[in-house]
Amino acid sequence: MPNETNELQFPLYHRYVNRWLVSQVQETPVQGERVALHGAENEKLNAHPKDKPGEEAFVAARRAAPRGLPARLDPRPGGEVGDEGAASRFSVYWPFGDIGLTFAWDCETPACLSAWACTELEAAEDGPRPFDLITCGSAALWCNGSKVAEVTPYCHNTPVPTRIQLPLRRGRNRLLVFFDNYAERDATVILRLRDEGAGPEPVQCLPAGGGNAARLAAAERVMTSLSFRRNHFTEGPVLLDYDRQAAAAAAPCELRFYGGTEENRKGGVFFDRTVRLDPEAGQVSLGDCDTLPMGFLLLTVSLEAEGECLRRDLGVEIHALSRLPHQAAPTVAGRKRQALELLAAWGEQNTNRALALLATGGSVAEAEKLLAIQSDYIRRRFDCSDFYLVYYPYILRTFGSRGSGVLSAKTEQELTDCLLGFRYWLDEPGNDAMWFWSENHALMFHTCQLLAGELFPDRVFTNSGRTGLQMQQIAKERLTRWFGTFRREGFTEWNSSPYLPIDTLGFGSLYAFSRDPAMRALGKEGLDFAYYLLAVHGQKGIFAASSGRTYIKEQFGNWSNCPSGLSWIGYGFGVPGHAGKGIVSLCLSDYEPPAEYRPWFAVAPGQELICQCTQGNDGYVDLYTYKTADYLMTSAVDFHPGEPGCQENPFQLTFNATAQLWVTHPGERVVFGAARPSYWAGNGTLPKVDQYKGFAGLIYDIDPDHPVDFTHLYLPEMEFDRCVLRDHWAFVQKGEAWAGVYCSAPLTMVTEGATARRECRAPGRRVIWLVRAAQADEFPTLDAFIAAMEAAPLHADAEGRRYSFRDPVYGPLRCGWQGPLVHDGAPMRYQGYDRYGRLTLQAKEV
Repeated sequence: MPNETNELQFPLYHRYVNRWLVSQVQETPVQGERVALHGAENEKLNAHPKDKPGEEAFVAARRAAPRGLPARLDPRPGGEVGDEGAASRFSVYWPFGDIGLTFAWDCETPACLSAWACTELEAAEDGPRPFDLITCGSAALWCNGSKVAEVTPYCHNTPVPTRIQLPLRRGRNRLLVFFDNYAERDATVILRLRDEGAGPEPVQCLPAGGGNAARLAAAERVMTSLSFRRNHFTEGPVLLDYDRQAAAAAAPCELRFYGGTEENRKGGVFFDRTVRLDPEAGQVSLGDCDTLPMGFLLLTVSLEAEGECLRRDLGVEIHALSRLPHQAAPTVAGRKRQALELLAAWGEQNTNRALALLATGGSVAEAEKLLAIQSDYIRRRFDCSDFYLVYYPYILRTFGSRGSGVLSAKTEQELTDCLLGFRYWLDEPGNDAMWFWSENHALMFHTCQLLAGELFPDRVFTNSGRTGLQMQQIAKERLTRWFGTFRREGFTEWNSSPYLPIDTLGFGSLYAFSRDPAMRALGKEGLDFAYYLLAVHGQKGIFAASSGRTYIKEQFGNWSNCPSGLSWIGYGFGVPGHAGKGIVSLCLSDYEPPAEYRPWFAVAPGQELICQCTQGNDGYVDLYTYKTADYLMTSAVDFHPGEPGCQENPFQLTFNATAQLWVTHPGERVVFGAARPSYWAGNGTLPKVDQYKGFAGLIYDIDPDHPVDFTHLYLPEMEFDRCVLRDHWAFVQKGEAWAGVYCSAPLTMVTEGATARRECRAPGRRVIWLVRAAQADEFPTLDAFIAAMEAAPLHADAEGRRYSFRDPVYGPLRCGWQGPLVHDGAPMRYQGYDRYGRLTLQAKEV
């Protein structure tokens, strides 16, 4: 809030100091030695490799050189801070839910990310006050000019607290902090300062510079209020709501929207549009759906006010129906052609679109432009280069001088250089940040190595010194070993909407491009299993299930996700889209999925499908799937309850691509933040989940030190036919299907901001959620369902971490923190299945 001295003052935010002046983040390359690495594949999801010599050398050097005060320090907006020749300017950090300073970075090559931050605290009394200084890299803190602490935990992206004593004096106290982190791939630079003292909390004070503090405060309220009318648009105007009173106080307000899909942003292709807010309207259009790019768009929204630029991220899915085929072709081959044509016209700007253009007779010049950008990406060994290099042997063989000859000599040479100079596995020397250890990357690197060796059997690959024949032999051994593990375990990244397409890309590339019959057979085996998962664990082509790895772009992008396109190509369920991973190589092959899977994609009315399976390394996860004609409910049963989560989504209820329910403990407070886990994707603390048919129970016991003290339900009102909230219950209707969600804590629907009318919050760290889905054959109307649920005996003891519920159809159900769900007196068996599991398709028991 502004005060009479033209500064901004704020209380602490959930005990955190989150109002800062911050410099620009400096990205300094870290050049390590070229060495080979070690480490087992896929021992545990997101496990760190056994050695990271570049990071180890950086951390050792940083710890040996304590940070001193900057040569320049002007603590006001626009003031300089930093060393001579490397100073940058302070600007106000607008947190929008952040509990500190968080900068998420995609570092494709190793780097050091660093910044300075400054703020003032108004203290009520003299004396030391305890705070936790929290960072995942290093932080050096000065209070009133004296150095108080320097910490160097360097724990990847995991924030580590250190207790310090701030020598506060009554009145104003200036804090200055330098913080940094070693960065590879998905990197986060974090600074948090949490008050652990008693008595009156200090007040945060920031200068407004020469600007009007009241208008800045109004501008922040405008930005906080922004909310897309819905999360998905398929036609008509793309509408955004905002607070009219705040817009009037901050007028004039022009919002700039800048961003795009993840792939387009990587390729330097951005959507850029500016709109002016009418204070009387409360709503503005970004334009017709047809004028925006397809896919899940992460957009940075910025507003200039009083010399400051306020920024925050918002996401929305665009899937313009007008761009899709008017009618699906009746054959798999026909739908493959339609999918390639859609990618050629509207696909993301990467190799997938380049190959779609070449395969459909599109612009060679446009394809070569995309390949030039991709080749630079691969030459620099950016992470995920293996997802694109896999196409290069086929492109050269088919469209280079060995084939149609449409590629220029320059492009052919660039693709050849990429293949011959690439680092194909961690046993080869390198100092890049490519990730080798997960199951999808391992498959892709081995497939790339095989295909490159087949294309150039007699050439020497410069990074390893091996010939193409040697590369083939090594790749075949590795692929044979990979598939051996795959047959035993399935996927540790179970039912993952972002990563199953990558696995399918590897399988499809083996089948479509390899010259070795045994390798092609492995590819077909993998494709068959991928389609089994799509059929059993998806709902009519929408692959939105319990998942081992997910992102916000998948949770809110089910029209756009590649699994929907794969399902559409194979069986006509789902929809085609703009994303090509796993799609293009499939389309260039003669593969057709098994006909016997078709009944599982769309369960007939009056039937139910139940599948229990175990997936992943050492029996990593036990899965339970229940599906009817109208809904899909899936769970990862008893998956590490009470432990820190990452990107796992252990429970999902799906009606269609947009009408879905899931429950999480947010990993952060920023709605469209990039943490892992994030606000909607993953869990800060994992729940205990159990399921029987259309019933699931979730018990949360959240880490007391976690900064988020609530759980929440994703419930998009606008996607359902009816929505009824009653204290501890939320009920929804979609067609002739219903769902009731009970929470031991009272539910509150969020009505303002980015999650308005789509988020129900429940306070507390120990909380129980019960979810029941049903159809009209069990309860004739939503009202009858509501009456039955509210009348059913229910006891939820959140502190005791146990519940009991007598379901009107299923009978008695009870569960506690220890042991499985007990149904009708008998414990459920969840463990000990294989990757296919026990599958039952039967007449529904009512």
